[in-house]
Amino acid sequence: MSGSGLASVGQILREAREAQGITLDNAAMRLRLMHRQVEAMERDDFESLGQPVFARGFVRNYARLLGLVPESLLARMDGGPTEPAAFVPTEPALPRSWLTSPWLILSLLGLLLVVAVPVALYAWLNSDGGERPDAPTPAVMQPRPAAAVATAPVAAPADVVAPAPAPASPVIPATTDGTPPEAPASGAVESAAEGSVLHLDFGDESWTEIKDASGRMLMRQLNPAGSSADVHGQPPFDVVIGNATQVQMTYNGRPIDLKPFIDVTVARFTLEE
Repeated sequence: MSGSGLASVGQILREAREAQGITLDNAAMRLRLMHRQVEAMERDDFESLGQPVFARGFVRNYARLLGLVPESLLARMDGGPTEPAAFVPTEPALPRSWLTSPWLILSLLGLLLVVAVPVALYAWLNSDGGERPDAPTPAVMQPRPAAAVATAPVAAPADVVAPAPAPASPVIPATTDGTPPEAPASGAVESAAEGSVLHLDFGDESWTEIKDASGRMLMRQLNPAGSSADVHGQPPFDVVIGNATQVQMTYNGRPIDLKPFIDVTVARFTLEE
């Protein structure tokens, strides 16, 4: 409890998790964090989570997982007014009944077809719609010979597909001295949208995924060793970096330490303003 009698950020998170029956290990797995990082948030030990921008991102994701409004908790971390955190109750998952099993539904449909088809066929054969043996055979109308036969173009069979034309090779304009222009570096990813800038230097091959605040994928590729990339967008960014020990990263010119967020060789974190 804080001096004003209100629960701290960590206590609110812990009580919400325990009320929903979620264990620390389960919360860490769903947040893609380590056990000690989730435990540090519940102890209000945000300094051990690294830079403040990472701590805020962890608290935001944890609050969303527990159905809390993250803005009130983030305001407490910034020294804002200590209003009680709103709790958005999540609807409990409905127990799965054996009556909704897809295998049971498919079995019942198959049984219905097996029973219904013979019954319908028997009813049709014994109704007026079926052909009776004593019914007279209708006369067959012979078509009259055509006066003239018109020559029509032979249509191609429906199953014959005309070969698609080969795609034209892209035309690359030559420079003034006759040499082709240099291709842009494969690791460079630029966006016309204004916003924050992430700069990455890859000392070795690294698979990288970066999404902006709207969930739009800004970068998703394998970056070769020795390359670099600039990513522009609106924070917060969801970042996944493979082989993270070989990657150097800056955020708006500030260096970012990736070591606290590396699990085996992959770093996963949310980067805010």
